[in-house]
Amino acid sequence: MKLKKKLIWIFSISGILLLGFIAFISQYAYIVPKNNYSILDQSGDIRIESYPKLKEVKFMYNTDLYIEFTRPINLKLEKINFRFNDEVIGTAEINKNLSELEDFAEPYIDEKTKEKIIRKIYPLQKEFLRILGRNAEVYDSLEDGRFYIDIYIKDLKTNETFIIKRDNIHIYYESAGIKLFSM
Repeated sequence: MKLKKKLIWIFSISGILLLGFIAFISQYAYIVPKNNYSILDQSGDIRIESYPKLKEVKFMYNTDLYIEFTRPINLKLEKINFRFNDEVIGTAEINKNLSELEDFAEPYIDEKTKEKIIRKIYPLQKEFLRILGRNAEVYDSLEDGRFYIDIYIKDLKTNETFIIKRDNIHIYYESAGIKLFSM
């Protein structure tokens, strides 16, 4: 009988300690399921006089390219060059009409212009991992230099290509695994 009471007591204390440990970890730790990059794009708004229907082209935190425009638009997202200082370190070939890109959210009406604004995204996380490395091997070398992204868009009527330069961006790499919150 004494052995049974001791085992119950040991399992009870072990269970309480385990629950306390789990509660502690859940408050101070989180799991990153896979390696990823994030981006902070502070390049500012774009204004292209020849294409007033193109309202916004920027990067979202999760590296998706975000584009706003009004219809009709006859532009194609050709490619994106990743540059470190003045050297191209990789290219994402896209070649898709802006209207064919993935919907980001429902269109909205601009309060000032009363135009219907279409919102699209193009996911680029796989391209960031391919070009910059799955283990931050390229990213680590970017710490001391300048990182730029050039977005090539082609006017399908005139076959003219123009470049939108995103030159005030910061990239961050996070590897998969258990992470502790910094205090």
